[in-house]
Amino acid sequence: MSDGRDMNAGTGMNDGSPPRRVIGDDERVRAELVACGQKLLSRGLLTQTSGNLSVRVGDKVYITPSSLEYDHIGPGDIAVLNLDGSVSSCRTGVSPSSETPLHCLTYEVRPDVAAIVHTHSGYATTLAVLGLPIPAVHYMIAVLGVTEVPVAPYATYGTEQLARNVRDSFTAPARAVLLANHGMVAVGHSLKHAADAAESLEHLAGLYYRALLVGKPNVLSDAQMAEVINKYRAKVPAVATAAAAAMAPMAASTSEGSAFLPGPAGGTT
Repeated sequence: MSDGRDMNAGTGMNDGSPPRRVIGDDERVRAELVACGQKLLSRGLLTQTSGNLSVRVGDKVYITPSSLEYDHIGPGDIAVLNLDGSVSSCRTGVSPSSETPLHCLTYEVRPDVAAIVHTHSGYATTLAVLGLPIPAVHYMIAVLGVTEVPVAPYATYGTEQLARNVRDSFTAPARAVLLANHGMVAVGHSLKHAADAAESLEHLAGLYYRALLVGKPNVLSDAQMAEVINKYRAKVPAVATAAAAAMAPMAASTSEGSAFLPGPAGGTT
């Protein structure tokens, strides 16, 4: 007995063509992580096995594996964690990134974050080695939700202490932080959003580094950054809101589907 609904609707089965395959969240997220890693590798933000990527889906965290080069990682190599860092599923012979504590603690304290990109990209890491925060030397810093990118204190990679240092240096709405003598972390509401933040941070770090080689860089004032934020507010409300929140303490004291995959949804240490 039928209720009148066509159970084959939308599958391609009515016209004799093969059914269209629906991509589930698990498969989609794994493929996005692989594609994003390869994209960042091609752009020079990742090298060999350094860095790691993750995406939060509900109460699970999908994270890249440890000690596999990005051009050799496949969807089946992505590990799935519980939010406390325990392993939910992982292919035999593969381990989750050793930076699991950093990723899981960030998701715990930052409900606004759905994806994390950690890299050892050249310019950002150089400034991290020097212990130099990145000031507002270019207005594009507003997309990172801050007017200065801070440096989290050094701790051994993969440790709970490093995770805590990042937590303490990286409060909302900030989207990027340098890790002393290590690298950088960028976050976003999607994997593309986080990857874009990582790329923006590396570009900004490159500008600052090169300017320092020549002389003393000019830093934009609070008033100049406020004007930028107002312009952003008209164009990209989510970015403007984050940037304005970053400016709020200064103002008080002085008077944003997948881009990596087609379809309906839109190495490592």
